[in-house]
Amino acid sequence: MIFPGITKVVQQPVKNGKKTNSSSDPDLRRRGPHAGENGTSNGHVSSRIARKFEAVRETYTPFKSKVKIVKHFIENYRHHIFILIIFFGICLGLFAERFYYYSVEQEHTGFRKLMSYGISITRGAAAAMSFTFSFLLLTMCRNTITFLRSTPLNLFIPFDSHVSFHKIVAWTALFYSAIHILGYSFNFYHLVTQPTRFLCVFNSLVFRHDHPFTFQQWLFGTMTGFTGVLLVLVLCILYVFATQTARRHIFNLFWMTHKLFIALYVLTIIHGASVVVQKPMFFAYFVGPAIWYMFDKLISLSRKKTELCIIKAQNLASDVTMIEFKRPPRFEYKSGQWVRIACLAQGKDEYHPFTLTSAPHEDTLKLHIRALGPWTWNLRHIFDDNNMKNNKTYPKLYLDGPYGAGQQDWYQYDVSVLVGAGIGVTPYASILKDFVHMASINMRYKVKCQKLYFIWITGSQRHFEWLIDILREVEEVDTHGMVSIDIFITQFFQNFDLRTSLLYIFEEHFQKMNGGKSVFTGLKATTHFGRPQLNTIMSAVHRAHPQVRKVGVFSCGPPGVTKGVERACVDTSKATKALFEHHFENF
Repeated sequence: MIFPGITKVVQQPVKNGKKTNSSSDPDLRRRGPHAGENGTSNGHVSSRIARKFEAVRETYTPFKSKVKIVKHFIENYRHHIFILIIFFGICLGLFAERFYYYSVEQEHTGFRKLMSYGISITRGAAAAMSFTFSFLLLTMCRNTITFLRSTPLNLFIPFDSHVSFHKIVAWTALFYSAIHILGYSFNFYHLVTQPTRFLCVFNSLVFRHDHPFTFQQWLFGTMTGFTGVLLVLVLCILYVFATQTARRHIFNLFWMTHKLFIALYVLTIIHGASVVVQKPMFFAYFVGPAIWYMFDKLISLSRKKTELCIIKAQNLASDVTMIEFKRPPRFEYKSGQWVRIACLAQGKDEYHPFTLTSAPHEDTLKLHIRALGPWTWNLRHIFDDNNMKNNKTYPKLYLDGPYGAGQQDWYQYDVSVLVGAGIGVTPYASILKDFVHMASINMRYKVKCQKLYFIWITGSQRHFEWLIDILREVEEVDTHGMVSIDIFITQFFQNFDLRTSLLYIFEEHFQKMNGGKSVFTGLKATTHFGRPQLNTIMSAVHRAHPQVRKVGVFSCGPPGVTKGVERACVDTSKATKALFEHHFENF
């Protein structure tokens, strides 16, 4: 047990922002495993260790506290903010340029007099749409992004957030699309209410009769209007099935409908080909990203042709399936990276992302896959022992990757804290094995990191039975005490089964009698019953390493856990002089 993740910190008043030591609450330690701060449950820790890692905090006035939170946010997300400022600046610049052009410089054409400022708004939105929809392709060039992560550009551009950025670009494109659609609705209204002779401003349109065009004719009787209607339908399908709910419950439909992006670009090209108002400008934005995306896609397709040779597959407890397969030739990866897997029995083109649990020095690759959706449940059914008795060979698997992830930057900090919840522990299995392996062969000089804290939050001890062998291997190799492991079982008191309750009673006693090993895991890792007090843990890490000014915190799991870690990082950075940089992934 390295830090007290369970002691209650009582903050004492401080004047003028000076530092004070906060003491542990002795009553909390006497209250047992279900007493905690803010209603959380906590395990037991000796007062000696609690005193050793008393948290050091600073207090500020409310205004200074808010300023420090803002400064921490800017420091943590300065690269994201910089990129977003550039992106939104380009969008607004393109919109403003076209708006000014049609409001002032094209006054003589008569468009603005005929359709008011609606034409200026729609052309400005069209320019921003052309940029955003084209830029979407670059945000999904996975191979390019993985390569750029290893270059100095990664110091300035947050490539790990490319999926989040992809969503921001997509929603921005939808915003300008809505403006464009509403703008042209008003434009068509103005055109319908104007005398027919005023339509001479449209040089490219040929009218077959002298009767005024109706709204329906503008909408369905012109190439621009008809393709616009089709584009609206395509956008509705794309965005509806791209929501979080759709991806989680009907992933196949999300995967299939997302391929409509090809139709989106084709219709956009046709939409502007009739040259109603101006010459097509979409190509100027689209050609470069399209060529690069095709190049990146060809790299992925070349890898997908390689069939994986499965060595072993086993269904484990807690709906986890372990798959071990031979390492493909020239397959290089880093701990914390992920791959995409397709199973021929479920469709060769349906790829799903999973984090590698094997370490780079190992000869084979391993995946631990939790059954959460239809695809993963079907995979578990395929590898079921009863089904495998009837099949002499394993089903064919195809690999795409590896791809970079924020978790792989753990080695860039002197001290790193890894927080995994549930199956979110998978990237840390690889990182822990990689770290202790480098230490065992005297290769620590290759990484900056000198200490790892691993915190795993799980609902029940049954949920980590498959991980025990990995953690035991880590402890056996870690002869220098470079890794600290703590496991938190978060079942509430009323949901505790008899085994868990009895194990808590004997846990501390037998851990003392058994050389510091847990009574039911056989590990030196300390097992707690309750939720960790993340603020206290982060403060304890700072107390243990007061000379470290920047601590890397990596979390992986449900959004509730990662948000809790983020709050703890903000609070600890505010209360201490160290910066706790948080990197997270959600499952």
